[in-house]
Amino acid sequence: MMEHRRRPIARWRALEARPIRPQVALLALAVLGVLLLEVWQCSTVASLSDQLGRATRQVQQANAELEWSRARLERESSRASLAPLAEALGLKPADPQRIVQLPEEYLEPSEARAAGGGAPLGALAGRVLASLVPDASARGRRVN
Repeated sequence: MMEHRRRPIARWRALEARPIRPQVALLALAVLGVLLLEVWQCSTVASLSDQLGRATRQVQQANAELEWSRARLERESSRASLAPLAEALGLKPADPQRIVQLPEEYLEPSEARAAGGGAPLGALAGRVLASLVPDASARGRRVN
């Protein structure tokens, strides 16, 4: 009897024997997509965190510069240090001879201002402004 021997299949043909199932290919693509999405999200979060850190450092530096400038301004704006600058600009203190003191009879008595009564709208506005800015009222002779 004659023995029937099968020839060995070439290796490249053996792989063709098993077809790739589409479900496995779709599953592999889905896993690859999820992994790429995860990498993209991680890199985006890292980038945003880096930007936030830089912005925070810039704000801290700006605040430090602001405080330093304010402290320098406070040091340099004393009356003694501003006097030479005022003289250089031609600013002078008020001449005592030019200060005018009004007599008491020209001024409204303080009791009349407090009582008010039925005053017109202009007087009411004047009282409101006087309460907001009390130093704006005229001074009598008794005041320095």
